Amino acid sequence: MPVPAADWETGLCETGQVRLARIPLELLDHHPGNVRADYALTEAFCRSLAAEQQVPVHVVPIPDDHPRREGQDGYRFWVTKGNRRLAAARRERLPDLLCLVDLAKAGDRAGQFIDMVVENDDEFRRGLTAFEQAAALFAAHEAGAGRTRIRRLTGRTREQVAGAITAGGLSAATRRAAQRMNHDWTLEELALLAEFDGDEQALAEIHRRVGWGHTVRYAVEHIRTERAEAAERARVRAELEQAGIRVTDTVPAGALTLTRLADAVDGFDPGTHATCEGHGVFLRTWGTATPVAYCTRPGSHGYTPPETPLSAADAPAASARAGEPERALVIEGNRAWKASASVRQEWVAALLARAGAPKPVLAWVARQLVEMPAPLRDKLTGARHTALWAKLARAIDAASTTMVRPNRLPLLALAPIAVAYEHQMTVPDSSRYIWRHDRTGAVSRADARAYLSLLVELGYHPAPIEQAIIDDRPYRGDAPAEELQPEPGQAPGTGDTRHEPGAGQTSTPVAGDAGTWANPHTTCDAGVGAGAACREAA
Repeated sequence: MPVPAADWETGLCETGQVRLARIPLELLDHHPGNVRADYALTEAFCRSLAAEQQVPVHVVPIPDDHPRREGQDGYRFWVTKGNRRLAAARRERLPDLLCLVDLAKAGDRAGQFIDMVVENDDEFRRGLTAFEQAAALFAAHEAGAGRTRIRRLTGRTREQVAGAITAGGLSAATRRAAQRMNHDWTLEELALLAEFDGDEQALAEIHRRVGWGHTVRYAVEHIRTERAEAAERARVRAELEQAGIRVTDTVPAGALTLTRLADAVDGFDPGTHATCEGHGVFLRTWGTATPVAYCTRPGSHGYTPPETPLSAADAPAASARAGEPERALVIEGNRAWKASASVRQEWVAALLARAGAPKPVLAWVARQLVEMPAPLRDKLTGARHTALWAKLARAIDAASTTMVRPNRLPLLALAPIAVAYEHQMTVPDSSRYIWRHDRTGAVSRADARAYLSLLVELGYHPAPIEQAIIDDRPYRGDAPAEELQPEPGQAPGTGDTRHEPGAGQTSTPVAGDAGTWANPHTTCDAGVGAGAACREAA
């Protein structure tokens, strides 16, 4: 129905040739010269407009000489500023929009086009940074706005609002540290920093990894993993010391692990060694908390050292000949593999919750079902009953009780396949070997490469250890290659001490262990060798 003149000329506000009034949507048209090609109607934008229109659109009356539809009389309007809001209002089927009727621009066609530029050009408008958004939403919450109201009026999700409020409470020092990182922050990423608010060491590590190109989420998960390992080492050490067991950071010179002692002395029982005065346990100060029992008095059990013990000079060469893995790199790789899995699974859960499946999903699912690689043969039928299903496929379970839109069907088919892969890449004990070239894991590198490549095609940002699998090259640590180059005049391969056996530790030949480098950092722990020393416990 056309708007009679009186209904808008005596609008809510009147200043010169400007009127403010609510105008029914059927009387509003996009400007015929509207230059915006894509309205980019996001869910958040549409939800916010439907909840409350906070900015009026600018309109001008359609000129009298413009052709009118049959039966039209009264006023109709062109939108000069706010065509995106008009498109969203039509999508949401709103009854009307709050409009600023600009009579001064009614006959100024040139000015109407200039307004389109001034209204939308980045030179004239600048969106709030994540820091500014967090500060504003935090202030709104502090002023009494509930999370539901903020979510409804801003169109953001429950998680985004929670993250914004959390990020808004960061200390000034942490915000400054984050701003120095030269990173395009999101509200979700800022919220992750709350865990490390005021923790200069953690913030510096995040800064370093972001500078390497890592995602904030991966940097945070890596710190969590490292600190969880440290906490577990402290717990194990405390229990051992409380039990009266001597705990050292290295195997003392002249000592022998109980496994080696059992191999060298017939009838020696490691299970009865706890009462020996030489009993002790080696627990490294880095990596996982795997204690290794030793004896500082092996001779009292009938052990006789060989006539030609391994010399310190020959130890590294013997280790290299034996092909022992590079201890520090293995520890870093195991930690990186665990951290990357947490980040990846969070991303997969969000993928499976999408409203529609990306185009490559259906073809990949079909190919997997035809080829039936090992992860599917081993775990597809049981995927629905794993703990990972509840973690990754919550959206699938929710959809199973309602009508599923056709464009979500490929995601339903992908869910058990993704859960099968994720289970086999993270749960079995051998899953930690997947990233390595010298061991075989529960999933082959080829199968892992196919799965990770799909995720990258769908928008996932892989961690360095995942990228190494995708590129089919050895993982050499999270640091960029240029940071691992040797110093001028240094021998090739000596610049990155993390990749030397026992980096940063003291090597001590152990009498009687001929042909084996006695550095305890190469004898056990997750991912290194299969020696019984790895299974010893005090």
